[in-house]
Amino acid sequence: MREVSLARVLRGTPAHGRIGLLSIWFHGHNNPRYAELLPRLERLDACLVRLSDRRIPRGLEYRIFRATRPLLYAGALRRAARGYRSLLTLDVEQIAAFHGALVADVDDPYYTERHARLLSRPNVRAYVVTAERAARRYESMGVETPWVVIPQGVSLRSATTELRAEAARRRRPGRVVVGWMAAHLLSAGDPGADNPLYNVDHLLELWEEVHARAPLAELWLVGGAGERLRRRVEGRDDVVLLGRLPRERALATAAAFDLSVYARTEDQGIRAAKISELIGLGVPIVSYDYEVTSDVREHGAGVLVDTPREFVDAVVRLIGDDITRAELAATARTAGAELDWDVLAARYETDVLERFLPV
Repeated sequence: MREVSLARVLRGTPAHGRIGLLSIWFHGHNNPRYAELLPRLERLDACLVRLSDRRIPRGLEYRIFRATRPLLYAGALRRAARGYRSLLTLDVEQIAAFHGALVADVDDPYYTERHARLLSRPNVRAYVVTAERAARRYESMGVETPWVVIPQGVSLRSATTELRAEAARRRRPGRVVVGWMAAHLLSAGDPGADNPLYNVDHLLELWEEVHARAPLAELWLVGGAGERLRRRVEGRDDVVLLGRLPRERALATAAAFDLSVYARTEDQGIRAAKISELIGLGVPIVSYDYEVTSDVREHGAGVLVDTPREFVDAVVRLIGDDITRAELAATARTAGAELDWDVLAARYETDVLERFLPV
């Protein structure tokens, strides 16, 4: 990928053989799929509209973007078509403004009639999903456009030996580390705590029972912790808040988990990037049996349960069973080799871009 300016796009500078892309970009915590995938795509010219790394300015900028998105797309993409014959889009709404050949990467699908109509336009050569289930749903809505599955992945080379060793030094002798990572870690009363992606209250409720039965276990939480959450665990030695870490350090820290827990109370529907990352790092997972954690089932990389009681029992059992944990970790690492972003990006080049957007 090479990054190009918005001015270049608006000038319509010819770019033979290149594939255009226009997207907003969040400093420090952009969508992990695109942060890892896009830089590995050699033919891509990316125009990234970068938002602030500060929360309040970023929120204002994003609101402005949302309000002006139709005008931005209509102006920028029509001009971009003068220089680019093809486009990779991360936003289905861009299809309405670009009349050249394009591929849509739909990692977070919205099953609306409008999106079905846009994906069915003749200039959409194909669309990419992270799970077959998403494409089948679109097919049931009448979308006949070809599709390709490129799942969520993990950047194994980012978690270097040195960073993994640094993370492992945090461990205390004789302790089993249970972990989770998310962009935000929130408890009731924290702004945004109503979002099941970030609320960890249920996890902490489960942890109380786990810790009572396995007192030598620790819960490591990687991510930006809200004030209410910090107060809730203040003074405890069994819950460790590690804060928001750069991506490579977050992955290296997760590699130090003996076990990970996916204790969200709702199924988000499509495979989660965090699950692929944990599998690739060789970390066994205990989770509720959701579609979003289907990779755990498919790869045999952990234990799926239906109830909170089963969840606690499974975690306690694995904390005390080094052999089973090691077997699950080995299975996860084997599966994870196929989820390395280097491998997936090479597939993206051949199975998607070369096939549907040839030079």
